[in-house]
Amino acid sequence: MSMDKRADDLERASIDASTQGLKALLLLNGGACIALLAFISSTIGTRVIGREAAFISSARQALVYFAIGAGLSVVTCIFAYLANQAYSSHLRNAAEYPRHWTYGHLWTRAGLVTTVGSLALFFFGVYTIWLTAY
Repeated sequence: MSMDKRADDLERASIDASTQGLKALLLLNGGACIALLAFISSTIGTRVIGREAAFISSARQALVYFAIGAGLSVVTCIFAYLANQAYSSHLRNAAEYPRHWTYGHLWTRAGLVTTVGSLALFFFGVYTIWLTAY
């Protein structure tokens, strides 16, 4: 197997892995949002006091973290699109688009930041709920 073929295969595999990772982030945060919305809506109109009230309050707070995390996973897809467009513009016509390679790196880094942020917000939302469970 040639080195170019192997590099192409590895690049394709990394793109597939990142696509699956973004889908997982959207499912994690989106699923958590749906579950918390169902839970919170079932408690509307009922009188809750003490520990249950604190748990519902933390669930509402975590809902915000999960919603922002889901949004960040979508923003990451936009950054990936912009990075790929910048890289391909540079590769097709480097003389006309000499700075596009640099732009691609910037969009890639922005995507990494939003990916990490999305995952961190999921864990922070879980931690927020966990704090009131004990």
